Amino acid sequence: MRSLGNWWSAYGMRLANSVWHDVRQRYAGSYLGVTWAVLYPMLLLCFYSGLYAFVFKVRLPNLPTGHYVILVMAGLSAVIMFGEALSNGIAGLSNQRTLLLNTVFPAELLPPRAVLASQVPSLAALTITVVAAIATGAASPAALIIVPMTWVLLIMFMMGLAWVLSLMSLVVRDIAQAVGIINMAVMTLSPMAFTPEMVPNGLRFILWFNPMSYFILCLQAPIALDAWPLPSAMIGAAVLGIGTFALGLSFFRRARHVLVDYM
Repeated sequence: MRSLGNWWSAYGMRLANSVWHDVRQRYAGSYLGVTWAVLYPMLLLCFYSGLYAFVFKVRLPNLPTGHYVILVMAGLSAVIMFGEALSNGIAGLSNQRTLLLNTVFPAELLPPRAVLASQVPSLAALTITVVAAIATGAASPAALIIVPMTWVLLIMFMMGLAWVLSLMSLVVRDIAQAVGIINMAVMTLSPMAFTPEMVPNGLRFILWFNPMSYFILCLQAPIALDAWPLPSAMIGAAVLGIGTFALGLSFFRRARHVLVDYM
């Protein structure tokens, strides 16, 4: 944790300024501008929650339909975040290879910058979900603590992945091509629209091999189920978030000079 604090104190302000620049650039020139930051996630939330609740008619025992819709929205918010952050994080270095050895703007800030700049749609989705949960009475007071903590851990997890995958994708181009498949697999295998109890015992191990499951369960419980998350989900999210961040940063600092030589 001390190294994390030192890293933020050294680069925090510089990173924040570059993220703000990227966010403004993302919506510059479009007719709706920043409206897309809310419109895009809102349409996705309506589409998928309506699909599962009213077309597939998935139901959870003792859970009202409105609360089930909130459950799907909470899981989808994390999935949106994963997809946006993974795509942008992997591409964080591909068009800026000359900055890998730059000492003015540290190269290790490029993947985190891409991850943070991609937060706008997913944070909008999470905000919409929390407001809907409060309005329908689905949320628990635990959400005030658990939701922000889980989101920060998820950001740390995605930064760690971005450090590793963005660097490796400079050498192995197939990684960037596989992003779509990875996003689809995460959406399919994550408990976005179901609970672990609904999965057959023989297949439940697949759920726990998916790292996103821990973050999604930590969001769904306080937002949609009026409960605290499972201790295993909370521990898993903490270990994945902090551990992946530390390992990813260490890998990037050690491997970037080696991998540049082989490009």
